[in-house]
Amino acid sequence: MLAMTQRNISQADLNLLSALKVLLEECNVTRAADRLGLTQPAVSRILSRLRATFGDPLFVRTSRGLTPTARALQIAAPLRRNIEALERILLEENGFEPARAKRRFRIAAVDYAQVTLLAPLIRTLIAKAPQIDFELRQPTVESERDLEAGTLDLLIMPQQPSGPGIVWTPLYQDGYTCIVWENNPVRSLTAPRFAAMDHILVAPRERAGGIVDEVLREQGLTRRVAVQAPTFLLLPHLLVGTERIATVPIGMAKELAGINPLRVIKPPLKIPGFTMCQGWHEIHRSDGGHRWLRESIAKQAARRTGALRF
Repeated sequence: MLAMTQRNISQADLNLLSALKVLLEECNVTRAADRLGLTQPAVSRILSRLRATFGDPLFVRTSRGLTPTARALQIAAPLRRNIEALERILLEENGFEPARAKRRFRIAAVDYAQVTLLAPLIRTLIAKAPQIDFELRQPTVESERDLEAGTLDLLIMPQQPSGPGIVWTPLYQDGYTCIVWENNPVRSLTAPRFAAMDHILVAPRERAGGIVDEVLREQGLTRRVAVQAPTFLLLPHLLVGTERIATVPIGMAKELAGINPLRVIKPPLKIPGFTMCQGWHEIHRSDGGHRWLRESIAKQAARRTGALRF
């Protein structure tokens, strides 16, 4: 009996079961053939295979046409439920519907990207994907491991050397500028004046130094970092009322100066820009929902000034 059951399971395929569902609904070979897009002889052959698989006639001919057997009636309801469940799974995978989907995405990004990229995107998705939830985090040294484990969906930051399976997709390019308190007497900068000022360094991953120090070093200059902060959002509180200066991405400078008493000032040195990327793991390549998220973020990035186009 066990061997027979195993053989029957191995013989059953999705096409046969889908056809059986239609036959049970129509109880008519002609109408079932029309719905399945097949010829009547093809449906008759399918019915023969189904009878062999289940070891039951499944349908008998009566004066009213095809009538399901007791065995066919027994499997009709669970067959319908499982076929419909499988269709929903395939729809989720291949044709993700954000308007109906219920899901939580976990994204690690520095607050610069959270403010200038993710916050505007999430606002636009309230109406388009009302049941999609987002969990935003700061990147950590464990973020790549979290991507691999599936406990993190995306990592948004400039690309870095990564392990196998991590994919980096470019989003947009940005450069650097400086911001000061709006009443700061400095209006223009030379390299020595810039180096002599007290600086605020934003180091989200708590690493001292950065691209500004490298550029100054090439000029034979160094700077004093008076304050090292973990987040860009602290800058207004650290700059207002002082003569300090901070060098930040242009997008963040515009955001902060737009809502705080701060002023943007051009740096006296050419500071190389960077490309913001989204990092994700190969385990999500066939995930329709994850693909929708990546595409949504890429479209939002393309709306930014100076965005990369794909």
